[in-house]
Amino acid sequence: MITCFFGYAAFGLAFGLSLMYLLKRPDAPEKENAFLKLIPESAILDDLSYQMVVIGFLMLTLGIITGSVWAYSAWGRYWGWDPKETWSLITWLIYATLLHSRMIRGWKGKRLAILCIIGFACVLFTYFGVNYLAGLHSYAT
Repeated sequence: MITCFFGYAAFGLAFGLSLMYLLKRPDAPEKENAFLKLIPESAILDDLSYQMVVIGFLMLTLGIITGSVWAYSAWGRYWGWDPKETWSLITWLIYATLLHSRMIRGWKGKRLAILCIIGFACVLFTYFGVNYLAGLHSYAT
């Protein structure tokens, strides 16, 4: 579904911003490195990453909902615990944890950057890895 792809793209941007956040290392003294000077401030990277996660989360949520409606019309059930469905749910839960941690617990910075990287690893497995598992979404021969 196109909404999932837009969500994955937003998560990819959040992943890249999180990597830049970890490279910038706000707790370390800034060295005379020309590359690190090109990277925006850590607070900006943190906020942009959060915004991308919010967009990705909304798009993935919409994709899971519309996918389940389509599955009902195609297979007669909304959810079948297929590996693609299950890993989409796992990815959704990881990003829900990230958003919850930011809004309720006030987490920022390194913790969320690491959680964002873990979430994107799940996105990659959801998109590529589940094709090698048996299920309705399996396209491997």
